[in-house]
Amino acid sequence: MSFIVIDGIDGCGKSSHARSLVSYLRRKGREVLFLKEPTGESPAGKRLAEALKSNNRPSPDEELRLFIGDRRWDVENRILPALKEGKDIVMDRYYYSTIAYQGARGMDIEEIRRMNDFAPVPDLAIILDIDPEIAGERINRRGKGDYFEDLDYLRKVREIFLSMKDMPEVVIIDSSGPYQDTQKRIKEVVEGIIR
Repeated sequence: MSFIVIDGIDGCGKSSHARSLVSYLRRKGREVLFLKEPTGESPAGKRLAEALKSNNRPSPDEELRLFIGDRRWDVENRILPALKEGKDIVMDRYYYSTIAYQGARGMDIEEIRRMNDFAPVPDLAIILDIDPEIAGERINRRGKGDYFEDLDYLRKVREIFLSMKDMPEVVIIDSSGPYQDTQKRIKEVVEGIIR
């Protein structure tokens, strides 16, 4: 059983790489639960989903409160039960995003960490790193954009993600190159921790 998170700035490829990792682990015969935050299922997660669609961003305090509430629901209802059942978990975003994105809005990073103390630490947290300008080009090609995707803001978010390199569970992988190269590196790192 392994708990793996894939995180990084918007446009880094985390969602597609997370789904590819789930498929890879399932082909190896492992039982894998794929999760994504915000969940869109808890009351707080639904509020966040509405804010993302409406482009009406809550205040930093309110946004942080919603992310924490959504994660608390996720931990209680999905993460802990899956871990107790011995399933692997692959997550698309986790508290690393909350630290980076809310930290870039001026919130105290250490306070955000403390507020997430209830959330289990994953076995592996892969931060996919990419220059925000390249990420922005990818986002534009997808025809998507939301309030998280301002270039100066993403630069601050990236800096905070990169500052996590000394956390024992964190591995930073360059995702600016070809998709297959990034996927190969992710598999190599995952093979080193699955049990």
